[in-house]
Amino acid sequence: RYDVVAGAPERDEAGRCIRARTGETGLLIAPVTPRTPFLGYAGSRELSEQKLLRGVFAEGDEFFNTGDLVEQDGEQFVWFRDRTGDTFRWKGENVATTEVAEALLAHESLQEATVYGVTVPG
Repeated sequence: RYDVVAGAPERDEAGRCIRARTGETGLLIAPVTPRTPFLGYAGSRELSEQKLLRGVFAEGDEFFNTGDLVEQDGEQFVWFRDRTGDTFRWKGENVATTEVAEALLAHESLQEATVYGVTVPG
């Protein structure tokens, strides 16, 4: 599971990540192993480190954080729901950019919409 307010995976009392249940939105992660290594981003060790989660399900494990929030349905299909970091605060509420895009697309004159957050000075 992923806490959009905290901007981090939800963890239990032992510090391990809590798996999302069927029909529940969760963070898509991938194991980092010798067979599936994460070599990092070119030139940015700090950015590479930010993409790694450790101690996810066991001591010493390591996972790559894709930044994608997905939901698995009862038929095992996985649906994209949102991107982490694509949520912003507006008047004390968390708003997902995908929610705004969907609202815009309800207008008959629009075929596509892209929404992203920006920092407003002050």
